Amino acid sequence: MTFRTRILSTAGGLFFLTILVSSFANTMSIYESVWKMLAALAVTFIVVVFVIYWATQHLSRKMFLIVFLTLGLACRVAWILWNPALPESDFLFMYNAAQEAASGNFAYSDSPYYISFPYQHGFTIYEAAVIKLFGNHLIVLKLFNVLFSIGTAAILYYSAKKVFNNENYGRVAALIYLFYIPNILMCSVLTNQHISVFLFMLGCLLLLRVRDSFIHWLLAGLAIGLGNLMRPIGIVYLAGAALFVLPMLWQLWRGSAKRQAGVMAGKLGGVIIAYYLVQLLASTSLISSGVTQHSLFEGEKYWKFMVGLNAETNGSWNKEDANYVNQYPYGEERYQAELIKIKERLEDKSEVAALLGRKLSIMWGSSDSAAYWSLRGLDNWELEQKMQRWEGPMYVLMCAFGVISMMALWRTGKGNEALLYLGLLLFYIGAHLLVENQPRYRLDFIPVLILLQSYGAYQVFSWIRQTLPSSADLRREREIGL
Repeated sequence: MTFRTRILSTAGGLFFLTILVSSFANTMSIYESVWKMLAALAVTFIVVVFVIYWATQHLSRKMFLIVFLTLGLACRVAWILWNPALPESDFLFMYNAAQEAASGNFAYSDSPYYISFPYQHGFTIYEAAVIKLFGNHLIVLKLFNVLFSIGTAAILYYSAKKVFNNENYGRVAALIYLFYIPNILMCSVLTNQHISVFLFMLGCLLLLRVRDSFIHWLLAGLAIGLGNLMRPIGIVYLAGAALFVLPMLWQLWRGSAKRQAGVMAGKLGGVIIAYYLVQLLASTSLISSGVTQHSLFEGEKYWKFMVGLNAETNGSWNKEDANYVNQYPYGEERYQAELIKIKERLEDKSEVAALLGRKLSIMWGSSDSAAYWSLRGLDNWELEQKMQRWEGPMYVLMCAFGVISMMALWRTGKGNEALLYLGLLLFYIGAHLLVENQPRYRLDFIPVLILLQSYGAYQVFSWIRQTLPSSADLRREREIGL
């Protein structure tokens, strides 16, 4: 076991333990009774164990993928057909802009929204392409969400299988992702998270092929780069890739394998170069084609940090901060105004520390906002509450499985590839301690959480199997008259 394994698994364990406590307290407040909450947890646990048993013990790999991917697809299609929710907020801005772009009108790019956040062009152009090819139908865009979600589940299956070197861990990860309620509900929302999550997780799967050909690493950089065009968090994945590779590179260099170290360094460099080439080519193409006059690398530099450090609102979006920055024209004057606020909010160190603790709890331990965004505008509060009641116990169990997983990884040192996902998780957690806080941003990293906790989930299932008598044992007991 390496020192790095112990450090990252310890940090991961503390994270999962923290959000286990927070999510348990939050879910208990939803149920308004400890006993109701415990009963819901018990029922959820029994259902999860039964499904894991059936999926891992009674189905071949081919049948597992066919049966559960089909069921996951059916759940998502049924939801988007039933739920007629229209896009709102940022999703509406981008959808309206995509309709204009599909007709060849790019005047939207001069709006304050796209000047402040030019990185939204990537997802807008994607939606415009879908509209151009299949017509202006919301259901088509939502169906693409479904396909990307199912594709992510398949990638999780292969990723967890490779990370933990066992088919069953892949099945557990895919199962939980397929039937975790927020993943289903958000398919009706035109968020850029579905396609970006698919591309980022594909890039990670390619990175796991650390000893394979150089082309896989270039493809990983391409996938992460395209994911960043959809949602600008690719730097987290680059940092995770570097943390994953550099210790191996150092070990090779210190030993007698300097040639292999050079090859691995070249592969990591290939990922970074491919990533930045995608950004540069996309930005240059959008400017040269007249879509926009602004580089994708421009935009608000400090807004997310200014909001994220607002202790009065626990780092969430608020009208006061929006009104403050809107006093200033876009550009250097606004940047300086935002920096002034950031410096003011960093002055009280104890308040900043307390804010970071609250943000961690809210971001990762509060109720998922998928029901709110998915049902927004439908005036169906009862269904929203019901979805939160169903999701809460499942998320608490996921956190508990995460704690067990980190303990098992610390003890056994199994799954060095898990360090890639642990590093990604810790980088993402750290980033959101500083920037704007929204529980819906959890969706970006739910696949990583699920992959990491799948090890603990199957460990618990294995302990139960070892403790309880098998069906063969029961048959033998009946045969001898016990």
